[in-house]
Amino acid sequence: MNLREGTRRLALLLGVVGAIFGGFVSYAELQSMTRQRADHRLFEQLANSDVVKEAKHWRTLAPEQRDKAVALMTPEHKLKLAKALGFNGTPTQSDVGELDEDGIKTIHWDWTLDNQIESIETQDGQTLYQTPAPTAWEYILVALLPVLGFFIPWGAVRAIGWVGAGFVASPK
Repeated sequence: MNLREGTRRLALLLGVVGAIFGGFVSYAELQSMTRQRADHRLFEQLANSDVVKEAKHWRTLAPEQRDKAVALMTPEHKLKLAKALGFNGTPTQSDVGELDEDGIKTIHWDWTLDNQIESIETQDGQTLYQTPAPTAWEYILVALLPVLGFFIPWGAVRAIGWVGAGFVASPK
């Protein structure tokens, strides 16, 4: 029995199996990250539309500033802003704004996060939440998963074989 050659072959075999498994995990993670990036971009695009920016600005105004702004608005502008803020008369604050334009059906506002957008419901029925874009480190990790999948089992078998060889080696 050749322990040294058997250990080398076992290490290579398990390393290749680990690399293949790492490739599958890498592919699945890349798909998830691609979806996360697309959701992030769409949310940011919708959250930075003009009507949403105006509604966000409106929510930060003091009551006396709002009264002055309402006096200067046209009726159409009042109605558009009121819908974005979630009210059917003059603009005010609410938790939900029904917009139905620019791809946005409903805006869900969060009072606890300094008048930020909690979620946006699109006209096609999708609900988008504010999600961070994948970081560069996540992309690097995805690229390294197959490499790690090879070297972790390969190194573990080599280390175990080295320690085992010390127990079965004949004295000189």
